[in-house]
Amino acid sequence: MNRCEKIPAVLMAAGLLSAALPQYAKASDIDDLNAKVQQLSAQVDQLKQQQDAAAAAKPGAPAKPAVQPTWRPWTPPNYTAPGPAVNNGPLSGAIFGATFTFYGDIDVYANHMKSSSGHTINELEDGAILTSRWGFKGDKPLAPGYEMKFDLEGGFNALNGKFGDSANGTYGGRLWNRQAWLGLLTPAGEFRVGRQNSTIQQMGGEIDYAGRNLGGVINYFGVPSRYDSDISFLSNRFFGFTVQLHYSLAGADVVAPNGNIANVGNQKVYQFMADYKQGPFTAGYMEIVGEPPAGGTNGAAPKYGRNVVYMNPYVNYDYGKGKIWLAGVRSNNNGSNGTLPNGTQPLSNTGVTATGTLVTGANNDVNTFYNIGQISASYIITNRLVVGGLYGVIRDTTNHVKNNHGYNLGVFYDLFKDTHVYGMYDVVKNDQGAGFTQAASGGLLNNFKTVNDVVGRTITGYQVGLMYNF
Repeated sequence: MNRCEKIPAVLMAAGLLSAALPQYAKASDIDDLNAKVQQLSAQVDQLKQQQDAAAAAKPGAPAKPAVQPTWRPWTPPNYTAPGPAVNNGPLSGAIFGATFTFYGDIDVYANHMKSSSGHTINELEDGAILTSRWGFKGDKPLAPGYEMKFDLEGGFNALNGKFGDSANGTYGGRLWNRQAWLGLLTPAGEFRVGRQNSTIQQMGGEIDYAGRNLGGVINYFGVPSRYDSDISFLSNRFFGFTVQLHYSLAGADVVAPNGNIANVGNQKVYQFMADYKQGPFTAGYMEIVGEPPAGGTNGAAPKYGRNVVYMNPYVNYDYGKGKIWLAGVRSNNNGSNGTLPNGTQPLSNTGVTATGTLVTGANNDVNTFYNIGQISASYIITNRLVVGGLYGVIRDTTNHVKNNHGYNLGVFYDLFKDTHVYGMYDVVKNDQGAGFTQAASGGLLNNFKTVNDVVGRTITGYQVGLMYNF
């Protein structure tokens, strides 16, 4: 008989002995039986100790840490994954069968940057890792396997109080400038409609140790983050696989009676993502395609009719004491802002432009393609202390003049469960024709903007920040 199976048998024997004790038993008999019961209890304790020791000695059994890690930069706490909503903490509650959660974060940091031109910047900034935000999300079951869900999320700059995805709140008239969508959960997956994060934005934790934010080479190339009027499907995970499909039709074409396009504000942004997880291993592929408008008010085709694409394969491995990430990007989503050769993205970092048109078809920069490669790693020193780093290169594969490489080192420490401090050192090195600048989760209030400070220059940065999640 297995030792674990002996314990119930011994306990049952002790119970039967006690129950069988007659009321008129002699004192000596009672003493003998009590001794037997105590002996059996000792045997039970001994068997339990042997069972615990055997479990601890079992090969491959992981040691349970004294304190579980509370947060890691590569696992953003506010990501709304497909599936049933759960009570996320003290700011969650239920009413009339529905669950509601108020969430957000405030992330502020001191930023010192120096260009090899000799100029320096000292500034307080918002959103090195997570742009400061607040939001409400919830769900309500409709039937077994079916739920209605929603998420309303607004970003803000904690240093000046302005709303908006950009540092100065240019598009800050939107209360929910980050997300505003309604979803239906089904047994197959989730359908959503509204302003949503792109697949690229959602999966930042799969790209590098800082969640593809401050210091990331892939990040300062430009990340298409979210789009209006986005219809999407997010599958459940089957056999390790999950997929997402998105189509944004904001500013849909208005067709005149003669067949011409009466406006050119159509986004026509398509997205696809496939992700596979098996134990500590993850691999995936994401792609965003933005089409130029079909024609102007006179039906003329755009001057440059090429699609803008962003293709992003990735793989990472969790080795227990940290993770290793490999990621690549193939894209033409970068171009001149009129001053710097790499100052804008046709797909937009926010999905919003002053004209309402993303891919205008009038920008020759869409004919320049880049390859980006990046490697990153982290190491968990203690359950509260994590260090990490990354290195990446950007290669202009068309003209071979806008090349760049950069690297970053960082440390994160959990002061409390929801309060974290961090420090970073980063370097952006531009070749003679390149004009990349540092970028974070939130837009920088103060960044290098002149050719003398950026093109062909090396920009170094030191940052110390504090983040609170709620």
